[in-house]
Amino acid sequence: MYDAIRAFFSPILSLPLSLIYEWTGSYVLAILLLTIVIKIALLPVTIKQQKNSAKQTRLNAKVNRIRQKYANNQQKAQQEIQALYQREGFGAANMGCMPMAIQMLVMIGLYGVMYTPISSVLRFSSEKMEAMKTIMASVIETGDKNSRSANMYEIAMLKNYKAYEGKLSEVLSAEDFADLAEFAEKFKFLGLDLSVTPDAKDPSAYWLIPILSCVTALISSIYMYLKQKKQNPEMAKNPAMGCMTFMSPAMSLMFTFMFPTGVGVYWIISNIISFVQQIFTSFVYSPKKVIAQQMVEETILRRSKENTTKLRVENEKK
Repeated sequence: MYDAIRAFFSPILSLPLSLIYEWTGSYVLAILLLTIVIKIALLPVTIKQQKNSAKQTRLNAKVNRIRQKYANNQQKAQQEIQALYQREGFGAANMGCMPMAIQMLVMIGLYGVMYTPISSVLRFSSEKMEAMKTIMASVIETGDKNSRSANMYEIAMLKNYKAYEGKLSEVLSAEDFADLAEFAEKFKFLGLDLSVTPDAKDPSAYWLIPILSCVTALISSIYMYLKQKKQNPEMAKNPAMGCMTFMSPAMSLMFTFMFPTGVGVYWIISNIISFVQQIFTSFVYSPKKVIAQQMVEETILRRSKENTTKLRVENEKK
């Protein structure tokens, strides 16, 4: 399933990445701009999620009363809560499952693009990629643990292409090889080679990427925790909330030591943009504003129904 999703979304995302790279001449800047474009495209989904979160906050008081009333009968409490959600037009899809699913599908596609920088950015044909893979098979099979992964062989090619210049020139045109060499030179961030995987046992400048990834994820997680605590104090008392706050940054730290630096840079960029987006949606679509708007809309709808009923009754009397 994962491979199928990636195979579908990656080609869609690779074209704009390639165009942005041609325009900017910077791989990291291309990733930054593509991520911003994706975030903007998914903004309506994020806004909907924010509105539904506010609606859930509004219903929390009623839900808590139901749970207190049926404290000794969990099954009955669950039935009443579901009935309340149904009356209010609030279901599992509205609680964030669908928006999160959409974002996850796009994320998988973007990861696929990150793992295939040559075919995604330089747009080499599948025939050329297979020929390069055959020539550099020894690198892919005997390189570091990440290079042996089927997902990492293009990154391994960028890392070792100079050693195979003679053979690669037989399957690539002079222009293609020049583009490959130029791209490999630009495949850097703050002087760090994006094809290198940070070594957790060997302190180096590459540790900067996992640290920044962890810090940016931690800032975002703490902000979300404080936001949840303000909106729903009861939920914030749940120990699981505190665990989740620190679990994401910890996983971010761990995974960035397992993947090439390029993937870690993307996570940093994504964390920063997501944090900015969270602040924006929290301010513009704060629970108080959303709930007030929902109450106005419900009042208008209720009065419209009352007027319609009144007119129907008057017409029937005539």
